[in-house]
Amino acid sequence: MCSSDLGDLTATGSTAAAKRLLRKLKATGIPYLLTPGNADLRSPVDRAKVTELLATPVEEEGLVLLDTSRSRLSEPAQALLAKSSPAGALAVTHCPPDTWPEEDRALLEKAFRSGRICKLIAGHWHIDGSFERLELVRGLDPDKASGGAPELVIFDGGERENIILEDADPRSWPREEREAFCDRLGCSGMKEPVGVLKRGSEAGMKVFELRFTSPDRMDEPALLRALGEWRARGGVVLSLHLPDLSWRDGEIHGAAEFREAVRMALDLGCSHVTWHVPRVAIADFESACDALLDAAESPVRRLLAAGISIGIENLHIVPGESVDARNFGCTPDECREWIELLRWRLDCCSRIGFNFDLGHARNNGPLANLFTISDWYEELGDEINGFHLHQVVKRPDGTLCNHMPLVEPFGSLISLASLFLGWRRGTVNPAPMFFEIRDGDPVESMCRLRAALQP
Repeated sequence: MCSSDLGDLTATGSTAAAKRLLRKLKATGIPYLLTPGNADLRSPVDRAKVTELLATPVEEEGLVLLDTSRSRLSEPAQALLAKSSPAGALAVTHCPPDTWPEEDRALLEKAFRSGRICKLIAGHWHIDGSFERLELVRGLDPDKASGGAPELVIFDGGERENIILEDADPRSWPREEREAFCDRLGCSGMKEPVGVLKRGSEAGMKVFELRFTSPDRMDEPALLRALGEWRARGGVVLSLHLPDLSWRDGEIHGAAEFREAVRMALDLGCSHVTWHVPRVAIADFESACDALLDAAESPVRRLLAAGISIGIENLHIVPGESVDARNFGCTPDECREWIELLRWRLDCCSRIGFNFDLGHARNNGPLANLFTISDWYEELGDEINGFHLHQVVKRPDGTLCNHMPLVEPFGSLISLASLFLGWRRGTVNPAPMFFEIRDGDPVESMCRLRAALQP
């Protein structure tokens, strides 16, 4: 038996990732052939070394591997297709033909007509599909598998067998584990907290997050009544999303609003708050750090004294920003640094953790390729005490938009497979998950995802 990979083996294209991959492949004892994907070429510095490390034969026992890592046939791949033997070979590649230039598609069509190639297997889109001459495979990447859980696919003769990674699919979990996961799904009242509370209560929502706006809005009788009704119907975790502290022009901004929000969290009886890493340019963080800690210290001490847990949330690069001219807090190391600074200043480790916003990590400019969602889990999974969930969609101009409805477990830009996998295997802390939906109803997202997770 020989295994063949369709590319994107390393996700980030680093030499270290390629070496880890090879150690794991060799440990299986199964012969393997590899063909590169576009992700394996992401690092200009490491590209040549990764290509060298992942090089294997490209033809063996009726199997040919075509390099389409640049969305076209490489010259060696063109030569492989042009060969006359062996006939009836199975071709394996990364990018499917709809990404190739017309002349490369013509070469493939000629190979099909001559009988040189009987079928092409491709990945790249991370979706499944079976057609007369083409098989699409969504693969094992838990951050990108779309339409279903990550899978291993075996082709034996003309038959295809999909082997699902069961830990990454709650529909295969024991009922008690699946229910425990669903009980931690809740909503954020970004737009209409009273309506979300009422609809969520009727749906059995046990966790809820308010977003601080102003004292008058937070004290509205209708909101307080809705909170009371939600608690009476089994509400467990109440969180408040705190306003940002920021540093501009050498001064702290937002301190008064932050203090007022902390007071409100105490008055409302919150058990949890979420709070972005302060908004400060990465070049200014070191000089602004002490002032930011000074502004945060007294209000945060009040939260800790009341037994309230604090989730520090990751930021993301916004359109127009560069990696070097952006806010601090867009990488795992930066989030950890702020968390550790707060713990050191406040002499408290147990209740200051990480609130992971999956959409911010996915829509993070060039950093999204350097720090995948799985990378965030690897670096901060044991610090997580909350999640913000939302789908990311691509606009017609190619830019990405956050806080969209998330109604399926394995979406095209946000797939929850890596969350399920880490949750089941204990590398991610089980914690409250808030659907933070701006354009749509978070209760609908919560209910539809719950339903999608049933076997």
